[in-house]
Amino acid sequence: MTRQHHADIAEAPRPLSAMDRRFISWTIAMMFVFGYVIWQLVGVATVKDAAPPSWLISAPSGAVIAGEPRTTHQPYRATTSLTVRPADGGTNEALITEMGLSEDEPTQIGPTPLDWRPVWVYARPTNDGFEVRLVYLRDAQDTITP
Repeated sequence: MTRQHHADIAEAPRPLSAMDRRFISWTIAMMFVFGYVIWQLVGVATVKDAAPPSWLISAPSGAVIAGEPRTTHQPYRATTSLTVRPADGGTNEALITEMGLSEDEPTQIGPTPLDWRPVWVYARPTNDGFEVRLVYLRDAQDTITP
């Protein structure tokens, strides 16, 4: 019997051909596409229970977001509310305008590639600032009801 080295028995790995690289690339791309579709279908299924994230609203310099965001659940949707206070000497109306919001009409944020659902932002002045309400579904009326 002759002795053979393992290196002689095992063949060197075959280099990837262009067709192999295309197959791998398409497989990875399709995994991303199918993952994105599943992500969006989960969003469709949970739209009535999902509360928009409060980080969509940021206060300009000097203004303060007071307290923690509050989430309320109605039979057909969840809403995120937060209170924003203007800087010393500032007015609610000027801050609402500076943030690009309106008291009369809701402002739409989105959709984005990660979240296809548009977020409607309602602003209403209060005694100590103004209330911002974020909802995925637009109200039948265009104002925040007290």
